[in-house]
Amino acid sequence: MHERGIQIRVWIVAALLFLSLCGLGVRLAFLHLANHSKLTREYKRELLGLRGRIFDCNGNQFPMAASLPARQFYMDPQAVKKEHNTRQIAKTVADGLNLKEADVLAKFSQTDSRYIKLGISDNDRIFDLLGDAKHISGIGSEDMVIRSYPQGRRMSHVLGFVNNMGVGGAGIEQQFNRYLAGTSGLIESEVDAGRREIWSRRKAFFPPIPGSDVYLTLDHNIQYEVETAIKEVVEKFQATSGWAIVERIKTGEILAMASYPDFEPENYTDETLDVWRNNAIAVTYEPGSIMKAVTVAAALNEKVVTPDTVLDAGEGVWFYAGKPLRDHVTGCVSVSTALKKSSNIACAKIGLMLGEKRLDAYLRAFNFGDKLGIELPGEEKGILARVKDWDRLKVTRVPIGQGVAVTGLQMVNAYSALANDGVLMRPYLVSKIVSSNGDTIFKAKPDVLGKPVRPEVARSVREMLVGVTEEGGTGKRAAVPGYSIGGKTGTAQKAVPGGYSSTDYYASFVGFVPASAPVFCVLVSVERPRPQHMGGFVAAPVFAKIAATTARYLEVPPDLPLAEDEAESAQP
Repeated sequence: MHERGIQIRVWIVAALLFLSLCGLGVRLAFLHLANHSKLTREYKRELLGLRGRIFDCNGNQFPMAASLPARQFYMDPQAVKKEHNTRQIAKTVADGLNLKEADVLAKFSQTDSRYIKLGISDNDRIFDLLGDAKHISGIGSEDMVIRSYPQGRRMSHVLGFVNNMGVGGAGIEQQFNRYLAGTSGLIESEVDAGRREIWSRRKAFFPPIPGSDVYLTLDHNIQYEVETAIKEVVEKFQATSGWAIVERIKTGEILAMASYPDFEPENYTDETLDVWRNNAIAVTYEPGSIMKAVTVAAALNEKVVTPDTVLDAGEGVWFYAGKPLRDHVTGCVSVSTALKKSSNIACAKIGLMLGEKRLDAYLRAFNFGDKLGIELPGEEKGILARVKDWDRLKVTRVPIGQGVAVTGLQMVNAYSALANDGVLMRPYLVSKIVSSNGDTIFKAKPDVLGKPVRPEVARSVREMLVGVTEEGGTGKRAAVPGYSIGGKTGTAQKAVPGGYSSTDYYASFVGFVPASAPVFCVLVSVERPRPQHMGGFVAAPVFAKIAATTARYLEVPPDLPLAEDEAESAQP
């Protein structure tokens, strides 16, 4: 009986082994021969399209903004395998993503999230290192695109930035987002249990399309000099801010546009909205005496004065509508001298001779009180009240740049018109847009906005403005060796509620080079400089520095002889 029990047990074990082998055989046959559709999973993957690049006028040589494929690495503490050493994983992650090892190690103890962001990298070596499944677990990554600005802060207010959603948030990035934004691609397929794609099961593949490239009229070399000069003057005079613009006179192309303080586009969240603002187009301010050239041009065009017409500035104080207007110029002066010495009273009287309606018409003909349409968000139109809303005093104050607010762009464009024989161009800073397949989908052309004054009038004012930078003029510090300069200083009290500040000013200079055959125009404005605040002292030297560098860079031939010492210093 005992032997029979043993035999039964042997047969049972043998039967179980046989059945196991049969089951294994069936399973192997199933895996090799059967339809595995039920064991696979649907798979969709978005392929991110790279954002288009932004270049300066020198072409593909110097990208000012570009996008790179990268990966966002994250941690899932609950997915770390027991056999893996968390300290070793932390060290590898910290080394790869430039993090502190202790900080990474602490994240392994978090229980409130299975998706803890670690960092971003565009280095494939880091991806391979952190994707080593033999030694690392709990670390994952997602495809993403990062925006890079190789020149750092250069052109920050013009370029703008891209927010964390991949959308342009300021500047060119915002204005041309629909062109710059890439189109995502898509893969629809199936993956096996190991999440490997089964190529034979791929259902659809749509490749990503990169965004279009935007080419600017700005030159990064000129921009560097302008940004450096503006930063220096703001810091030297402890000013609130400063801005400068360089415009090519014949076409309206903007060669440089800078505002300080500036910011790093890649770290834009480190600064406030005030710093993001492009002051060259977004700050409206009373221009002061730089408006006088427009007043004189209007009067000459209407033939109410000539350059030699004599006006009486009296003893330096003139009352009109019960209010005094003070002047540092006294006695009788010609219109030319009034512009050279910046006489308030003489120019106010010219405004009276023009009258409210004609003065208003000319200001609007130069596009004051309206946007110029520059390809940037945030451009202001300035403030120019309708004539019906003017009080009696306005006609004597607007001619000297009070009671009217402008942008720096409006002012430099008006002087460019005077230098361009009275032809007002539309300023622009995007030269072309090129699609990812090389097609030019937009190409800018110079656009004439109007002709506010006759050519001979513009030339006459241009000649007068040369005197401003000569001995006896208010802008002699704007002189550039070898070049005739036409321009005007401006010192304007800052408007405050109830009137004007007695301590805060805008110091400005705007002019063109060379005056005999103008090529480019430069405006410099500094907000609240201290202790000096005069435009001729604060802004004119900055103009001279920018003008001299730009003229040499553009290879503008000198039109004046150089003294021996000046010739030596002018050598590169």
